[in-house]
Amino acid sequence: MDVAGEFDPQLLFDHPDPYPLFAAMRATQPVARVQMLNRESTIVSKYDDCLAVLKDAETFSSASNFEVGKVMGRTLIEMDGKEHTRHRMLVQQVFAAKNLEALDPVLRALADELLDALAPAGRADLVAGFTARFPVQVMAHIVGVPRGDYPQFQSWALDIIGFARDRDRGLAAAAALREYLLPVVRARRAEPRDDVITKLVTGTVDGVGLGDEEVVSFLRLLLPAGAETTYRLIGTTLFALLTEPGRLARVRADRSLVRWAIEEALRWETPVLFVSRLATRDTVVRDVPVAAGQTLMVVVASANRDEEHYPDPDRYDLDRRADDHLSFGFGRHHCLGYHLAMREADVALTAILDRLRELRLDADAPPPRITGLAFRSPTALPVRFAAG
Repeated sequence: MDVAGEFDPQLLFDHPDPYPLFAAMRATQPVARVQMLNRESTIVSKYDDCLAVLKDAETFSSASNFEVGKVMGRTLIEMDGKEHTRHRMLVQQVFAAKNLEALDPVLRALADELLDALAPAGRADLVAGFTARFPVQVMAHIVGVPRGDYPQFQSWALDIIGFARDRDRGLAAAAALREYLLPVVRARRAEPRDDVITKLVTGTVDGVGLGDEEVVSFLRLLLPAGAETTYRLIGTTLFALLTEPGRLARVRADRSLVRWAIEEALRWETPVLFVSRLATRDTVVRDVPVAAGQTLMVVVASANRDEEHYPDPDRYDLDRRADDHLSFGFGRHHCLGYHLAMREADVALTAILDRLRELRLDADAPPPRITGLAFRSPTALPVRFAAG
């Protein structure tokens, strides 16, 4: 099988369904060398191999994410060793589960405000009207952005996220966001407040803190990256529930299923399909030699549908209770925003279940589809519900 021929970069945003290809790779070439994104990479597709690579941060470095750094600045996702440890310790307090509890009323208020605008019509596109807007507003609130600037942040976030499609536009948005944030960072250093930026500029580890540009780079990653994965997660969870009404009825009746609806969505349609790593030394993955300096593409989406790890993996199953998926990575580079993303998704889904009665897909609109190869989620979710 010519795996390389299947990976067309033009399909990064609109690939209809890569999972048959991933299944074929797992069966015939679980570790394969391919040309992808203009460079040779080693593709890893089985759960156990993906987990092994993600666990071994000494052999498989995240320095391969340097391309992202060209847009967002140097951030945690391309750091290793002591540098990574120091930066992570400085910022992880912001995302600790215990520090997020106070956010719940704010999250629900933001969700309700968006739903207030949709409710009277009795019909909406939940992607355009809710999922694409809610996480960006949450991130803007956390950072302390004035409400009037939310639309501008939405625009910058989408342009930065889409830099692979339009690099010049992504770079321009990143530069504009830096110019916006830098004076705010400097103001918090001069006059601290009780907010996230103040915690970032005043925190230290072993007496060393973050410089202004380091704080800006982190925020420039936080705003679009946090919004990107979360909006896709919420949209996919809603897609899974709406395309089989019995699922929606079960979750509406038993809210203990909300968490598992979200976890299964993460496994079944992983928002970010690939994680990049760089081999720091000659090594072997499943008997395939990998040379030092070789880029590895860890296909977490394929790992999450590995039939040797998950029975009937292509089926979305509310009763699966699988929380060992690799959608947030693993080990040293496990996603810092995990708790926030799960909390946002929980609040969003709960608010929709509470507010939109008789929720169903709009039979007069085209059926929704999940697409993408780099990122996946529904492009639209046209629905109807009881107006009011």
